[in-house]
Amino acid sequence: MKSKQTSSYLKKIKRLRSDLLTRENYLRLEKNERVSKFDNKFIGYLKKNISSYHLTSYPELESVYLNLSKNLKINKNNLVITGGADLAIKNCFELFVRPKDKIITLTPAFAMIDIYSKLFQAKSIKFGYDENLSLNIGAIKKKITKNIKMIIISNPNNPTGTIISKKNMISLISQAKKYNIPFIVDEVYFGFSNVTLMKEIKKYKNLVIIRTFSKSSGLAALRAGYIIADKKIAELLYKFKPMYEINSITALAVNFILKNQKIEKNYLKEVEKGKSFLFKSLKKLKIKFLDTPANFIHFKINKAKNVSKIINYLKEKRILVKAGGPGVKGFESFIRVTLGSPKDMKKLVFHLIKIRKII
Repeated sequence: MKSKQTSSYLKKIKRLRSDLLTRENYLRLEKNERVSKFDNKFIGYLKKNISSYHLTSYPELESVYLNLSKNLKINKNNLVITGGADLAIKNCFELFVRPKDKIITLTPAFAMIDIYSKLFQAKSIKFGYDENLSLNIGAIKKKITKNIKMIIISNPNNPTGTIISKKNMISLISQAKKYNIPFIVDEVYFGFSNVTLMKEIKKYKNLVIIRTFSKSSGLAALRAGYIIADKKIAELLYKFKPMYEINSITALAVNFILKNQKIEKNYLKEVEKGKSFLFKSLKKLKIKFLDTPANFIHFKINKAKNVSKIINYLKEKRILVKAGGPGVKGFESFIRVTLGSPKDMKKLVFHLIKIRKII
């Protein structure tokens, strides 16, 4: 039996179940994951090397730490491997946040940030975007006082795709440092944006960076991410990890990706080509769109009421897309689309042409 107090805060949390049995035969443009298939070299490696040992033995992850450390050129003691960026965020809440603690977040933001805020019963001070998708950095800085227990910002942000400049981020982190406030930066789209504060880790001991292998590395299904932080904070976060951070098959795949950077580079080139094709097509169709430094864009629908119609129509054609950034005035009429190969984008454009009248 749950107490009234417990059930009260849990009622505020909404988690929707999927209505799709499988997305395998759909063009998956709604979750910002890798759409195209991996090449035969990678798949062949996994088929050849996955053995009974990887299923029956508990994970051995030292090689992942060493390869990641080498790849990032940072000491392995500054790293904590996690079951995706999702669990990395949860670890930060577990370490830094207690019920009724005040934290600073953005809105809209990655859904799990809001969910963990509610689960850990934090008091979120949320800063939103104006109609130009701009943030009031001065207002955020003003709110960073000794009463704040944690700040968490995604950069680039999801779902808006906006970036806070390095200068502004440093300004906020410096202010947080005065009060020894942990400043969490979600950099899951780093592979696409190349925007990072990793070089600031030594200077700002309160800085914690979260990344994932789900986006530019394309391993969304395997659930692998990592935290970069000062050694003392990394050591504390390491205490909150489960018995094993990731499984043996995930470790095998991650190690291969880390040793074969060309796989990620080729994928990034493919996405850029797809993006170029989509932009040219949208311009020809006179459909307004917003670029982002991530692997997704937003395109505008003339009437907000048609957004659901378009999403449902595309779903019938086995193409999944998502409504734009809820919570931003004027953004209700946007649809978010994950970028894929030119072939994938051609399929999307083909159907957009058919419904151009309601876009």
